[in-house]
Amino acid sequence: MPKTKNDTIRYTTVLPVEQVKELKKMAREERIASVNQGIRLAIDNFVKEQNKLIYKQKMREAAEDKDYMNRIAETQADFALLDHEEMSSW
Repeated sequence: MPKTKNDTIRYTTVLPVEQVKELKKMAREERIASVNQGIRLAIDNFVKEQNKLIYKQKMREAAEDKDYMNRIAETQADFALLDHEEMSSW
């Protein structure tokens, strides 16, 4: 969410009447601070969900990349003894 006015931009959009009515109702019921906040929250949630989907897709692609998987296996092997030594001293 924006921290200051400099972190925002004014942007005009067209929304379905029923959705705006619902947002206004939520604002009147104090479920959200304002219609604007409701829209920002919805966009924030949408962006987060899309980024999660992108991340999952990239991880699926990485899992099919043999070179990447070999590097991961080598790294795990390199650190396996280190983790064991640290855990035994606790």
